[in-house]
Amino acid sequence: MIKQMCWAMVLSVLCVSISYGQYNGECWVVSKGDTVYKLYADGNADPQVIPNLPQATAAEVNPADGVVWIAVSAANTVYRYNPNTGDFKEIPDINRPNQIAINPADGSAWIAGLDAVKKVSGDGAQVVATIPAHEPAVAVNPTDGSAWITNARGPIARYDAAGNKVADAPPMGEPKGVTVDYEGNAWIADSQHSVLMRVSASGQKLVEITDIPNPTSPRINITDGSVWVVSQQSMLMNLGPDGGKRAEFLAGMAIVAISVSPTDGGIWIADILGETFQGEISKWTAGGQPLFKNPIPQPSSVSVGHWAGN
Repeated sequence: MIKQMCWAMVLSVLCVSISYGQYNGECWVVSKGDTVYKLYADGNADPQVIPNLPQATAAEVNPADGVVWIAVSAANTVYRYNPNTGDFKEIPDINRPNQIAINPADGSAWIAGLDAVKKVSGDGAQVVATIPAHEPAVAVNPTDGSAWITNARGPIARYDAAGNKVADAPPMGEPKGVTVDYEGNAWIADSQHSVLMRVSASGQKLVEITDIPNPTSPRINITDGSVWVVSQQSMLMNLGPDGGKRAEFLAGMAIVAISVSPTDGGIWIADILGETFQGEISKWTAGGQPLFKNPIPQPSSVSVGHWAGN
């Protein structure tokens, strides 16, 4: 408890020093599992960082207002930081948080921990729903506030904004990545068994792909409905809603996460090795051209606001 309070105090002091302003396409990055960076839309890093985070796992930005939610696994805590006002709030009692999905329509956050997903109100004051699941992943649809949640033991389901289950999808061997479009259709990745599946809002299987080795980090481009996915930690692939391949190119050495910008369709990539073998954040065009590469040590999470509203 004392350690948790100290971490919150350190975060509060450091976060207030970061420049204020509304969200303008910045990318938030977790580095080395203990530091959070903010990169501007042109790839340049803010000189201020948020260090000393024990086992930081995610930093997710709300594109509607620039608020950032930071998961710190060792503290069993998520921190809500508003750089526009300096407000800093602690959301405790979340067992090993490792992934966050933001609903920019109302600011709420769906937080995936070791044994459950918790939905937290936009102001960070209240847990409004708890869905038990083993090592879950979550993606939220801002159109209706519903969320798809995967359970690493196989089950996949969609829940309404209140946390009630409204649909089941066919189970997978070990689903650990999910993304959703504005109609509620979801892409789910099972890297362990090399399966990528698309399901409808009602849970019907629409597409199943088994020839993409180790698919990870699926992310829908909301402007054209396509999905980007990483294969074998090095190849970046773009698929249409029907599963047809639109693009494929080598984009890194050991890609662990991607995020797609709705403003230009660019893909931000977290590569724990990169050209220096020490880590790199890069941004690529949909045509496979690198826009920039920034040496960030061992990045593990990358977030830009993927919402049509911004």
